[in-house]
Amino acid sequence: MLNILALISLISFIICLVLGFVVYFKNVRYVINNKLGEMFVLICFSLAFSWALIEFGYRYATSYEIAYLWLKVNVFWYIVLSFLLHFILILTKNKKILNRKITYFFIYGIAIIFIFLDIFTPLLLTVPIKEQWGWFFGIPLNPILYGISSTWAIFMIIFCLYIIIDYLRNLKVESQKIKIKFTILGISIPISIGFFTEWLFPLLSIRVPELVVPTLTIGLFIIWYGLWIYSPSKEEFSGVIPKINDF
Repeated sequence: MLNILALISLISFIICLVLGFVVYFKNVRYVINNKLGEMFVLICFSLAFSWALIEFGYRYATSYEIAYLWLKVNVFWYIVLSFLLHFILILTKNKKILNRKITYFFIYGIAIIFIFLDIFTPLLLTVPIKEQWGWFFGIPLNPILYGISSTWAIFMIIFCLYIIIDYLRNLKVESQKIKIKFTILGISIPISIGFFTEWLFPLLSIRVPELVVPTLTIGLFIIWYGLWIYSPSKEEFSGVIPKINDF
């Protein structure tokens, strides 16, 4: 029987796919060099396939063996946060930072290191454990590396929030401020929930359902609504003014 949390993960997968396709066909496919839209699509598709779908798979798994297989491929979620940071740097027009090669090591290199550690060692996650809401990942008895990876994940989202708030302070046009406030709200939701369900509670050996996927999905929808739908001057994000997207 499909439990409610597995269903939520499946719905998150579908929403991310739809949102990604909408932005691709309306804001990327027919617009030259729309880097902001391209990165948003990457966030949506990576969240859908490397996190939401896999989370649905192990929550709905009917046996230990199936749950184990799903959890073995649950290693690429780190890259979602890398795409998110890259997206925020583009949105806030941080050209100097993005023109430095070392920036991409910090954005993607650390995430790739965690992915390799997750694939080839049991230092981050162990065998699946059954709970009333379905299967979930086990944490090593020595949770140092798990704590480091979780702290990195929390830091990435907090850093995104810091960049976007700092950018907001320097904006003068009210319509621009409204867009950015939507983005701040979209990032704040997964931070608030993920701090407890993905970082603090697991380190305290308190097991609760992971809720980052649905809250990040909601956050992406809010960001999309603010940047491409709500704003009265949305043209600058849809490619009508190419110089904004030529980044």
